[in-house]
Amino acid sequence: MREQRANQSLTAGSNLSALVRGLVTAVVSGLLGTAIHASLSYAGDIPLVWGVLVAWLLLGLLVYWSVVASGKLWAGAVGFIGCYLVVGSISYFGNDTMILPLQYLQYLPGPTIASLLWMYGMIVPAVISLFMALRVLRKRQR
Repeated sequence: MREQRANQSLTAGSNLSALVRGLVTAVVSGLLGTAIHASLSYAGDIPLVWGVLVAWLLLGLLVYWSVVASGKLWAGAVGFIGCYLVVGSISYFGNDTMILPLQYLQYLPGPTIASLLWMYGMIVPAVISLFMALRVLRKRQR
C-alpha cells in the first residue's frame, strides 16, 4: 500500500468528480443565490442590497471549493458558467419575478438593483475565487 506524501491532496479525484463538484456548485449557487440576492434593507430611501453580497460570497466559496477539492481549475469554471445558466433560466422561464429587468427600476429600485448586481456582477466573485484557487493549486504542485 502506498503512503500519502505530505504535499499530496487527499481530495483530488477524477474528471467525473470534478464535473459533479462543478454541477453542484452551479445548481446550489444558482438557486440559493437567486433566493438570497433580493434580501435588502433601506436607509431612508437608499436600498442596502446586502443579499447580493451574501449571494456573491456563496458563489465565490462554492467556486473555490469546487476547484480546491477537485484539483482542477475547470471545475470552478463549470460551476460559474452553470450558475449563470441557472440564473438565466430562472429569469427567462420563471413565472414569478425573482430577477427583475431594468424597466422596473423606477417602480422597485431596490430589488431591481439587487437583480442587476446579481445577474451581471456574479463574474466578480467567481473570477476572484478562481484566481485564489489557482494559487492554492500552484502551491500544491511545488
